[in-house]
Amino acid sequence: MNGVSVIFAGQAILGESPVWSRSRARLLWVDTMGASLNFFDPATGRNFSHPMPAPLGFIAEKSSGELLLGIGCHVEQIDAAGNRHRIATAPHAQEGFRLNDACMDSADRLWVGLIDEDLKNGTGYLYRLDPDGRWHTLDSGFTLINGMRFSRDGKILYVTDSRRGEIYRYECDPTSGNLSHRRVVISIDPGKGKPDGLIVDQNGFLLSTLFDGAAIARISPEGEIAQLILLPVQRPTSCAFGHNEQSLYVTSARLGLSERLLKHMPFAGALLKIDYQRAIQQQAVQGENLR
Repeated sequence: MNGVSVIFAGQAILGESPVWSRSRARLLWVDTMGASLNFFDPATGRNFSHPMPAPLGFIAEKSSGELLLGIGCHVEQIDAAGNRHRIATAPHAQEGFRLNDACMDSADRLWVGLIDEDLKNGTGYLYRLDPDGRWHTLDSGFTLINGMRFSRDGKILYVTDSRRGEIYRYECDPTSGNLSHRRVVISIDPGKGKPDGLIVDQNGFLLSTLFDGAAIARISPEGEIAQLILLPVQRPTSCAFGHNEQSLYVTSARLGLSERLLKHMPFAGALLKIDYQRAIQQQAVQGENLR
């Protein structure tokens, strides 16, 4: 497939939260339901998997190189020796809920969503956890709060609700971390794929992985789909750039696929790599088909 290759043929149940660690020169990612924290070394092609309590919502890296991990409704920090220390618990933590996707900003604040695992309508929250340990509840009413990332200048936060098929944008004050003026950037027909993990490229385009859509949608800041990057997996979950924007890594899932489908999709749950510039140059514009 144009510019797309399988670099680790793992069988993650729900691969998620890829993050490029500059300090480690590794791709960090989790298998949420498979209960593992993973370090992929692109230089050798080896993946190192570490068992963890399930479910794992996210992995994030602070500017110091320290790692934060979402386990259930808790945030834990991992030290250099691999020891975990619980540092915070979500304000609305309760049985049947867990932290989901997250991202760090330039001030080392953690932005993270909380979901009801039964995905009851409107039960999700958006939080900010400051370095001093204080939580801030920024918004609520989500059903499956998911992929979130900042614009390159930190003045816009994009947040996804996968169940509703919507991506929102907020204006953000980079100094205070306050949000305002939420609006819908794009609504995608869930039958064409559910928007999942999200990142922003150097030109300000959103890259939204389409779970059940076998593709990544490249979306302009104005909400127009410029390209679809087609993938050899039905359920891509999230993506992250490597040390430069030439390589785009993509996690995927086997979760919910029947044995019959898995026979036809041998790479479900694998880790993919995309030659990004080549891919966007070769893919056709198909945005209107997703509305």
